[in-house]
Amino acid sequence: MKVLHVEDNPYDAELVHQIVVAEWPDCVVTLVTTADAFTAELRRGGVDVILSDFSLPSFSGMGALDLAKQHAPGTPFIFISGTIGEDRAIEAVKSGARDYVLKDRMKRLVLSMRDALRETKEHRERVQAESRVHEQSDILNRAHEAIIITDLEGRILYWNVGAERIFGWPAAEVMGCTAAQIFKDPEETARIRAAREITAVKGEWHGELRLHNRKGGVIFIEMRRSLVSESDGRAKAHLTLASDISEQKSLEEQVQRAQRLENIGLLAAGIAHDLNNMLAPVLLAVPMLRASAVDDNSRRLLTTLEYSAERGAALVRQILGFARGVGGEPQLVQIRHLLRDVDKFVAGTFPDNISLESDLPLDLWTIMANPTQINQVLLNLCVNARDAMPQGGTLRLRAENCRLAEAAAMAIEGGKPGAFLMIEVADTGTGIAPEVMERMWEPFVTTKVTGKGTGLGLSTVRGIIKNHHGFIELRTEVGKGTSFRVYLPAVEGTAEDPIRPIALPVPRGHGEHILVVDDEEPIRDVIATILGQHGYRVSVAADGAEATACFARHADEIQLVISDFYMPNLSGAVLAKVLKHINPDVRILMVSGRAAASGSRSPLKVGEYNGVFLQKPFKPEALLRKVQELLATRPAVGSGQ
Repeated sequence: MKVLHVEDNPYDAELVHQIVVAEWPDCVVTLVTTADAFTAELRRGGVDVILSDFSLPSFSGMGALDLAKQHAPGTPFIFISGTIGEDRAIEAVKSGARDYVLKDRMKRLVLSMRDALRETKEHRERVQAESRVHEQSDILNRAHEAIIITDLEGRILYWNVGAERIFGWPAAEVMGCTAAQIFKDPEETARIRAAREITAVKGEWHGELRLHNRKGGVIFIEMRRSLVSESDGRAKAHLTLASDISEQKSLEEQVQRAQRLENIGLLAAGIAHDLNNMLAPVLLAVPMLRASAVDDNSRRLLTTLEYSAERGAALVRQILGFARGVGGEPQLVQIRHLLRDVDKFVAGTFPDNISLESDLPLDLWTIMANPTQINQVLLNLCVNARDAMPQGGTLRLRAENCRLAEAAAMAIEGGKPGAFLMIEVADTGTGIAPEVMERMWEPFVTTKVTGKGTGLGLSTVRGIIKNHHGFIELRTEVGKGTSFRVYLPAVEGTAEDPIRPIALPVPRGHGEHILVVDDEEPIRDVIATILGQHGYRVSVAADGAEATACFARHADEIQLVISDFYMPNLSGAVLAKVLKHINPDVRILMVSGRAAASGSRSPLKVGEYNGVFLQKPFKPEALLRKVQELLATRPAVGSGQ
């Protein structure tokens, strides 16, 4: 230990030296009498205690105290004086002196020094401990996770920056609070309380919680809780580590929804197959029945039947388009007809408290578009408008020819000048809040309650319009309503409906032998009847195995095979391979009630089997033309090829 003693009286200095060394034999006592010497020793450092007379000839004891505070802050300073009064002693302590000892009571010096050394040591340890705590706290605050410490009653003792970031409450607002005082939802506080109780019993808990942050947003938390115990094993606190897994949960929900949509697509494909097989005999039989109709009423009923079957087939194609994202090639479309269909749909299915206003001029330009996808756009926008008017309101459907100048186009996001057909779907509903508009076009984002929406509507709308080289203008005001204006490139000067091709005479056969294979008896029989009535010789088979046997017997006679693609026992694809092996020149016409087998989604590559594809249901004219087309490509019998 090193003691620095400021004293001009050698007798007093010797007395102090003897007292100090008697108590601490290894102690080094350095005596100084001037300010310069005192400052020099302070700068050398290592001083544990400073002892100073109050009155000195060269400089004062208060001056020594000031120098000590300047060069050795924190070092205990004790005055030793015979002349210091009570007032000056109090002033000295207030100025930073640790204590004062009167020279006629020198026995107090050792006690005062012991107290000073002890307090200095404790202060130093406390500062070091606080420094370590601050360092540890800084490390914890850098953690991405929320780190929370609560007492056994659930009151918050520690709340790091990660907790502030995840939950939104600053530490100053939550210190000493319980979960019930922070999270107002009773279900949320009940779940947190249950986790705390399990931790108290088992020592730890791990799980996921759905909570609301300070702004009211829903967050998903992965939480781990454990008990913090004293050295004797008694629990003293709960430590909680929490991670925000909201983004992970959102991705999981997206995957689940995508899988659900894929399953819906598979289900829709199966339903479409069955419905097309039911509609196929109707469309095939109507022309035959029309030929035998004897009066106008019968012919009118048959026309109605044919029209209904065609509408049913179109509906099936639309369902498949919605479910699988396909719908055929773009074609010339008069939007007025699509809007009228949407008008009928809205009038028949929307609540009575929603009134419909339509403005569809007769001179609307046509567009090159996929009608199924445009219909999907209109339905999505109308359904959103309906949901925005839970208390009722007005839905407006409007279309007009529009020519955008460059200035007007620049005012619309993604806009460009030119001739467009503008379609507007507007409502008088709740409008769209600014915070919703920021994310409304993103996939899987929805403001509807769970189970009421996938969040795919508007993202699908934007994707379809973009693929059609169009753009969307949004106008909305909270509490007053929303307007979506869809701009699609127009084919100018084509207000009339697209011209239908002139019907050509139905081709007839000349005794060619055709094998018809289908597991649906009504379809098989009707196709065979039509072919027979038009000059073909027909054999039939109920499945692939029966067809193989029949073809093997008449391989040199059968010039064309009409086969369903999906059949039990032997599928159309396998049957085609077998028949080609028997006779490489055989022509094959594949038919199916499912999506076109000749498309990219089909497992059958029709070019490998000298065949083409025909989608069920089809009319007799389409069937007969495909038959003629295939027979015209086959080498003549006996040509040697």
